[in-house]
Amino acid sequence: MAGRELRMGTFARSRSVRLAAALVIVLGVLTGTAAPAGAATQQPVDTHSTADPGVTLSNGKFYAFTTGGFGLWESTASIAGGPWTAPGNAMDTSSAIPNWIDRSAGIWAPDMIQIPTSKEFVVYFAARLDTSAHSGTTETPQSGARCIGAAESSSPTGPFTIQARPVVCLEGYGASDDMTADPGNRVKGEGVIDPDPVIINNGWDNNTNELFLTYKTQSGTGQATIRMVRLDMTTNGTADVGDSHQLLSAIPTGSGGAYQFSDTIEGPSLLPLSNGWFILFVAHGNFGTCGYSTEWFKSQHPWSWTQTGGTTVLSQSQDGLCGPGGADVSGSEVSGQYRLFFHAYANGTAGSTREMYADVLTIGSDGHTPQLSALAPAS
Repeated sequence: MAGRELRMGTFARSRSVRLAAALVIVLGVLTGTAAPAGAATQQPVDTHSTADPGVTLSNGKFYAFTTGGFGLWESTASIAGGPWTAPGNAMDTSSAIPNWIDRSAGIWAPDMIQIPTSKEFVVYFAARLDTSAHSGTTETPQSGARCIGAAESSSPTGPFTIQARPVVCLEGYGASDDMTADPGNRVKGEGVIDPDPVIINNGWDNNTNELFLTYKTQSGTGQATIRMVRLDMTTNGTADVGDSHQLLSAIPTGSGGAYQFSDTIEGPSLLPLSNGWFILFVAHGNFGTCGYSTEWFKSQHPWSWTQTGGTTVLSQSQDGLCGPGGADVSGSEVSGQYRLFFHAYANGTAGSTREMYADVLTIGSDGHTPQLSALAPAS
């Protein structure tokens, strides 16, 4: 679940800088090699294990990071349809690993962005906490809690050196954002996952490029929230500027207003458009089932969202794919388009390998509705 650089007129997403030219509002879905998005015959562009793809287009090349074992697993391709290289570990293994990280657990949903000012590449990731590193404050981590860290490199292929302090974490771990000033519906003790960096031209305030990070608060009961924090580019995005705030919260559907795991929302991916609209993609449901899906929300201000405004854009009933989620927007090789990368279970079987798919993403004539068409893998 995925970074990029965004402006009110251009978009670059992390999971490295996703640069796009000024957005062209397209009438209808573009034709070409794309097939209808609802076709059950859509094929993956990468059959490696690529859960939660975080994809960035940088200098004409795609870089994809994925959930995996302990490391920063990255693959590359010259075009979105592949062929993609096998994932390799881009983590700097020669440097010390910070003591807040539990090295016995894998890394989830890494996503890369290039800092425009320093030109450094930064990968944000979710690592499980080593609870022995807790400072003893009032917030005790729940079992399996994770925090968001950052790793830097001068190259998009690494090696990436992990920074000493987490960027977002529970109180007591030295994180710049500890979510205490405005906790919203977050449950105390829960960790955070699914970082998604993006650069936005702050046209509603001072018209400057600013770095933001959206992420999900963990919840084993489905009571998840999507939050956002502004980051300081002078620190290469390792410190915040102001407090984080809640954008969305899961809606309970259980008896008596109880949360169920199927209520979960996660994996945010924020796309700012040149006309002032913001599009937020999120996954919805139980990731381990074919019912896992992708929704989109719209807003004309990045801090203000309508809680019940989600519209399903990827699902098994629409696309014939098992559990299409973890969507991440990137730039495109084609002017006027974006790419939407996501995972789905192989062979239509929940619990099997999650493979990477790609769609052509354009915007409808109303100026804010995403339109998708399936992108075929390179032959």
